[in-house]
Amino acid sequence: MLGDLVNRIQGAKLEAQEKLKNVVITKSDLNGWVTVQVNGQRKITDLKVSKEIIEKGEPELLEDVLTNVLNDAIEEAANREKEVMEEIAKDVMPGGLGGLKGLFG
Repeated sequence: MLGDLVNRIQGAKLEAQEKLKNVVITKSDLNGWVTVQVNGQRKITDLKVSKEIIEKGEPELLEDVLTNVLNDAIEEAANREKEVMEEIAKDVMPGGLGGLKGLFG
């Protein structure tokens, strides 16, 4: 029984990783100076910086915009990851991960 559960959990983990590879999150700042794409595994897959912000000659502004856009994208990716994991946990365990409560006494 426990072996079956472990196998189901491992299979679910692989399924989640595959799903998250295909999740694409695109974020930009309000001015469109920086656009970033992140997958559901929180890996940056694309980054574009406009000439306009570079030509401003304000490196601190570019740093701030990059930081904000990247953080927004990573936060959304983390939320998507949580959603995928919860969805898969429901398939693996009746009641999701909460179903483990009674397993160990």
